Amino acid sequence: MNILLIIYALSVAALTWVEYQQNRKAQAWVKPLAALLFVLIALGGGALYWQYGQWILWALIACAIGDVLLLSRDSPTKFKLGMGAFAIGHILYVVAFVSLSGLAGLSPLAVLPVLAGGAYFYWVWPKLPGDMVIPVAVYSLIIIAMVITSFGVPMIIVPIAAVMFAISDMFVARDRFVSEEPRNALAITPLYFGAQVLFALSAAI
Repeated sequence: MNILLIIYALSVAALTWVEYQQNRKAQAWVKPLAALLFVLIALGGGALYWQYGQWILWALIACAIGDVLLLSRDSPTKFKLGMGAFAIGHILYVVAFVSLSGLAGLSPLAVLPVLAGGAYFYWVWPKLPGDMVIPVAVYSLIIIAMVITSFGVPMIIVPIAAVMFAISDMFVARDRFVSEEPRNALAITPLYFGAQVLFALSAAI
């Protein structure tokens, strides 16, 4: 497992660099590799052997599919399909979190994602293409639900990962709809892949 984590860290570092350099050819190889690795980390940790782990594993697989679909920056259809895959992933995370601890353990801090998500959508909404307003609004509600339910899980790495994922998605929206800049990758990639490996590790037995 330690070797796998080291390989994963190296692949994420490499991916961050090639995305910052906007090297799309290298990205097409390195990003699927990194996505495959977070799935393998969950499997290696024993995710298949308990219910929470199984839900997390399916969520990771859905997100890995989303990663592949979002490799193209020229296809609105693939972007929407990628959003759909990630939305499914977030729903599966919600199911995983609720299956482990229900909703009784939710912290009052869970209100913060609602305020932050609402404020961010209000900011990005005027910049969205007309056909993306509803998909982004629905996606935003789903990821807010994912963050809220993560606060009920009695493992600190889970809400940390959920917040990291949400912040990464905010930078994705910024990159796609507000200002496409290489430096966005410096936030998107480490936060997103950091979140995914924490989720994968939370599924270990």
